[in-house]
Amino acid sequence: MNSERTFLKQFYCRMQTFFFLLSPLLFSQTVNMPLDHWGYKFLSRMEAKGLFNSHELRARPIPRDRYADVVAQIYENASRDPELLSRTDWQLLEQLMGDLSDEFARDKFPAQISREKHLFRVQDQVGLFYGDLVGAQSIISNRGGQYDPPQLLSETTLGGQLRGHIGNTVGFFAQARNSMTRGEDRDDESFNPDEGSPVVVSGANIFRDQATAYFVWDKPWLRLEVGRDEFDWGPGYHGGATLTRNAPPVDNVRFSVRFRSIKFSYMHAWLRSGLGAKYLAAHRLDLILLRGLYLGLAETVIYGDRNVELSYLNPLMLYHVAEHHLGDKDNNNLAVDLTYTRIPNVTLYGEWFIDDMTSTKIGSNYYGNKFAFLCGVSWADPCKLKNVDIRAEYGRVSPYVYTHWDSINIYTHYDKVIGHWLGPNADTFYLELGWQLSRDFRVELNAEHVRKGAGEADTTTRPAEGDRQDFLRGVVESRNLFGLQMVDQIRRDIFVGLSYTYREARNLWQEEGLMSVDHLVRFNFSFNW
Repeated sequence: MNSERTFLKQFYCRMQTFFFLLSPLLFSQTVNMPLDHWGYKFLSRMEAKGLFNSHELRARPIPRDRYADVVAQIYENASRDPELLSRTDWQLLEQLMGDLSDEFARDKFPAQISREKHLFRVQDQVGLFYGDLVGAQSIISNRGGQYDPPQLLSETTLGGQLRGHIGNTVGFFAQARNSMTRGEDRDDESFNPDEGSPVVVSGANIFRDQATAYFVWDKPWLRLEVGRDEFDWGPGYHGGATLTRNAPPVDNVRFSVRFRSIKFSYMHAWLRSGLGAKYLAAHRLDLILLRGLYLGLAETVIYGDRNVELSYLNPLMLYHVAEHHLGDKDNNNLAVDLTYTRIPNVTLYGEWFIDDMTSTKIGSNYYGNKFAFLCGVSWADPCKLKNVDIRAEYGRVSPYVYTHWDSINIYTHYDKVIGHWLGPNADTFYLELGWQLSRDFRVELNAEHVRKGAGEADTTTRPAEGDRQDFLRGVVESRNLFGLQMVDQIRRDIFVGLSYTYREARNLWQEEGLMSVDHLVRFNFSFNW
């Protein structure tokens, strides 16, 4: 532990020295657009319409200046033919431009567009600082077979965020939130990472907190980030196979290089486990093969129970080779994804995650061929229905994916899989219909069928007998979900939402014959101001 602290202290000192020496060459720094920002869904719709060409969308979060570059492409292309966008699309685009007003050059920002409001904005010779108050209030009603007695919860979240840059040297972002839940039947606190994120109990109140904070140094072709943040790699919408938001934020070091049609991303993260030191190293190459055709290649490795490995700190090292030279004891994975947007208003995408593979047994049912994959399609304005989006996505995770014979190397952070939320031996088909009635009001209908067989990432690593993997082996839990969601922006960045989900489960928790029908209702009020 002392050696790891010494390494981190030396690393941060070297990074500060690096920033200082290069400071005469630097310019205004920009932080990431948070993954929960509504604009990501809007960019997905604009990509289907063919209004921009960028390799940024498959390695998220996206830096605000790159985000602004994409939005500028949309604005420029749509201005040539305004009929490409509906009135609602134009209003959403203008709000998004207002959110990015400081990232646009003064001569490119339309004067009539309203800028985003903040709690405070301070600009002087030292730098530029923004402060915002963030919060949410949710009332949740859960009734049905899984809830006896019925559950009524109140969740109150309050926090703040600060972002900006100091001179032309360093950009920064910090956000902290604390959530209080009432009505939850729990009296035990938890600080064990294997049981999830920390939970604090005070009387009838349950508290959970979360924070992200990082520094960035950015050039047009090179970006460095140090701190705690989220990640989301790949084209998936309802889930992803490689690195996803399913897990909490991580402490990490990131590095990316951008050229016109190539983007290279690297990350080394410190994961949380009750078993000791645990790390993730990952790199990804995004290529624009043709306009509207994007290829992603990624490699990850989980390792732990020792100090940081220099081989995994090397962004260019092929981890498959490095793992062999380090004793073939780590959890190395490969992934490839493809996105195609050349069909008008349509995006096709797919992802293939290779946890392990024996080439001589490809096509067989060998348990060592552990794959996860997803494929999907989104259709903007189907059959010329303006402001409507349809999306369908199928995801499948084979048995034993994300597992490892050494428990420290399981593909998890805290108790969450950092890949697909399904976990091993499961699949899902998801369908969503969205209708943006106006800039401020959106309605979504969704349906989903989920099947889950025996086994989790932290349990079985191979068959008890033989060497066959049987997909959906054992008692299979089957869930059908139907949902309705309505969201209204009552004032800029102040939202109210109401959702209802009907959930039907068979063989609940893999207990044969156990059934449940549940009704889930949620009212939500949130703000960022």
